[in-house]
Amino acid sequence: MNRLCGLDLLRAIAIIWVMLFHATKYGTPSRDLSGLGWMGVDLFFVLSGFLIGSQLFKLVAQRQEVNLSELYLNRVFRILPAYIVVLTIYFLVPFTREGNGLQPLWQFLSFSVNLFIDTSSNNTFSHVWSLCIEEYFYLFFPIVVLQLMHRSSVTKILVLSLFIIAFGMYLRGYIWVNELGWGQSYIENIYYPTYTRLDGLLAGVLLAALKVFKPELWKFTMNHANKVLLVGLSGLATAIWLFKARFGYMATVIGFPILSFSFAFIVAGASSPNSILGKYKVPGVYFVATLAYSLYLTHKFVFHIMNTNFGEQLRTNGYIAFFVYGIAALLVAIVLYVVVERPFLKLRSTVVAWDNRKPQKIAEINS
Repeated sequence: MNRLCGLDLLRAIAIIWVMLFHATKYGTPSRDLSGLGWMGVDLFFVLSGFLIGSQLFKLVAQRQEVNLSELYLNRVFRILPAYIVVLTIYFLVPFTREGNGLQPLWQFLSFSVNLFIDTSSNNTFSHVWSLCIEEYFYLFFPIVVLQLMHRSSVTKILVLSLFIIAFGMYLRGYIWVNELGWGQSYIENIYYPTYTRLDGLLAGVLLAALKVFKPELWKFTMNHANKVLLVGLSGLATAIWLFKARFGYMATVIGFPILSFSFAFIVAGASSPNSILGKYKVPGVYFVATLAYSLYLTHKFVFHIMNTNFGEQLRTNGYIAFFVYGIAALLVAIVLYVVVERPFLKLRSTVVAWDNRKPQKIAEINS
């Protein structure tokens, strides 16, 4: 899929917003903006669901073969190299740990940290919970699409997605009422688990289905992109109002789907080159968007190291502190991207091309 400057802008906003949220621990900018930074993760979820959904649905709509091995190879080369490097640093270099302990290595390697984490004693590298959700989504979503799309129309994708979202609402409500009162953690039982946090990914998937299978409606959406953006921003304002009581019952049950579908409207609007977000290339946005994954992996330990060494000097001005922390995180992310991410992305292209040629080679051998 060609990169759209509007989506790059949203990706850059999402990572900066998340970094602002984590920086509040160190006295950086006021919580009025930074305190909502956790919403950046939900924006990432919608973007991920939209991108993978668009790729898969396009192949299905054109009746092309969906190569699962290629999809999984792409994901392995995209995610694992940088992740393994950062994980190694966390386990072998204790002073990088921003928290008070680490979950067992097998949970990080199996992407199951979000299901077992004990945040009271092991909250280092805890932000990997969102990557855990995405990885299992990327593992199972293509299989589900192939099974459903081979047997029926896109309607089943729509019905299944809405059912899962509704079931997630029920689960969050049930857990909030029946388990939190017994001292169970909201973060561990509602916010982190995969089965309660699929709203954003599925909202992105439904947006992708609209784009691929309803081209006339998608064209209408693109022609009215700024109005679509306005609807999304209005929904986002509603979600922000609901999440004033972030851990309250109403926010827990209906807040996440409202937030996710609001972001879906915003992503749709940003996808149009005629919209306010998609029309202009903002300097630096492509750069930050490209580094988003490396920033995601490393920013917390960079913040921790900077705070340990320079925290007292930087606490006088939160915005200056975040600027310094941000520059440090950016430099580390550049190193990770240049040394690890980019070489493996290039290797991915070679490996995927070779994998695609194997059937031809086999045919040549047999002929």
